[in-house]
Amino acid sequence: MSTSTDDDARPSEPAAPPAVPMVEVVEDLLASLQSARLALDTPDADEARARRHRVSLQVSNHLLPRLREVSAPAIVVLGGSTGAGKSTLVNSIVSADVSPAGVLRPTTREPVLVVHPKDAELLDGHPVLGIATRITHEGTKRGLALIDAPDLDSVHAANRELADQLVEMADMWVFVTTGSRYGDALPWQRLRDAVDRGISIAVVLNRVDRAGLNEVRNDLFARLQEQGLTSVPFFVIPDVGPIEGPLPASKVQPLAGFLGVLGAGAQSRSVIARTVRGAWPALREDVQLLAANLDSQRRTTLSLQGAVQAATRAAAARARADVQTGSAATGAPTTAWLAGASSGGSLSSLVAPPKGWIQKRRYRRSSTGRADALQRLREISLTELRTVLTDACASAERAIRAVLAETAAGRQLADAVPGTASDEARTERLDLLFREWDSVAGERTVDLTSSEPLSGVELGHLVEVAAVGVDGAARSVQRLAGDGGATAVAALRDDLADWAAAAVAAEADEFTAALDQMDIDPADAATRLRLRASELREYA
Repeated sequence: MSTSTDDDARPSEPAAPPAVPMVEVVEDLLASLQSARLALDTPDADEARARRHRVSLQVSNHLLPRLREVSAPAIVVLGGSTGAGKSTLVNSIVSADVSPAGVLRPTTREPVLVVHPKDAELLDGHPVLGIATRITHEGTKRGLALIDAPDLDSVHAANRELADQLVEMADMWVFVTTGSRYGDALPWQRLRDAVDRGISIAVVLNRVDRAGLNEVRNDLFARLQEQGLTSVPFFVIPDVGPIEGPLPASKVQPLAGFLGVLGAGAQSRSVIARTVRGAWPALREDVQLLAANLDSQRRTTLSLQGAVQAATRAAAARARADVQTGSAATGAPTTAWLAGASSGGSLSSLVAPPKGWIQKRRYRRSSTGRADALQRLREISLTELRTVLTDACASAERAIRAVLAETAAGRQLADAVPGTASDEARTERLDLLFREWDSVAGERTVDLTSSEPLSGVELGHLVEVAAVGVDGAARSVQRLAGDGGATAVAALRDDLADWAAAAVAAEADEFTAALDQMDIDPADAATRLRLRASELREYA
């Protein structure tokens, strides 16, 4: 008879999903970094773009190549101040003139990478070969790739940038300085940055005069203590005076021996692993800061959208009120109406019915002139209305540009919408408004009838003039077409007020469209970067 235990009866727990390989995590991180556009000129944009560039270089030039080819030699960069003797040190370690050395500064303009012939192919495809000349020499220790870097403080900006890139690629940075240059601020700041990003460090005090050797060495060591770098390997190479070619082997033996041990299999892998592992905390922090920068971009985008829309509201409200109160009729339309509607004028018959046979005869004779006068009056009224609406739209644009001028991102958006583009879009909108309004006017007046012989076209023109705000025309519509005519006038005026407000508010459209075309990062960009940062934590 079989027996069972609680453990047998308990259902097995589902297996944990397999961990994503580190190289895939870092590849996804690089893709997210490179897709972060940071297009808006937010207050933190310059810093964010520099951070994105630096971190992208670190990931693409060091972390990914190292993860993809773990057996590649450890990359050791000799970098430091101008005239520190980096090229001579490389030549001395290899015991051959592999890198140009001389008195002209800067000597090293193009980085030189020296590697053992049997290790050379392990660096094939590595980004470092895109900026450094590869030289193979059997004097190089296996497992090492030595790089003679340009000066960190070079007078040439391109050289300084190259030096920074090479430090980012390094598994170890050998900081080379001299008794006269070790106090320079720039290399120390760069040293601190490298340590913060987990790059392994060694320090070489080169060309030190024997008379001041103890003083300089003690002072430099005190500086290292202040920076919390007392555990950093530290080498002193005394000045040997004028010399051509490599230094005597005895002078560089401690440094060469250290590097030889570093290149040995287990030690090399340990340094590489320490550098890669040490990069995670600073990398995660940089990624999280970039996510915060992307949040800033998103908030700024929403703020600009809101500011642009809000800037048109007052002008749109004024345009609506102007149409409702008939302010467009003040001036030329009212003057034209009074001239035509006065006694004996071509429009006088619209003011009151004719009395006596003489007025009736004049009424019949003036029918042709009345139609022309109504046509002209309509054109005058619509022209004045268009001027009012154009001014309201221009006022809205000015309000938008004024609010955008308050921030760098706003000015960036304003520059993306030239005034000519706004003028063209405004003309098209108003053309459409008047075409639509004319069509609706025809629909609202088609069934109206006049108590006196007035054609449908004439009655329609009179209703439109009344809707624009000419009081005399409105009274004539009431007299001739009754309450139906008055209702049509009121409805057309309401339509016109709505469309006028919409046309003014649409001044924001050109700016929101330009914002959409500025390649703004999507709303989930920050979330994706934070996910990448959380994935890095699993490998810490």
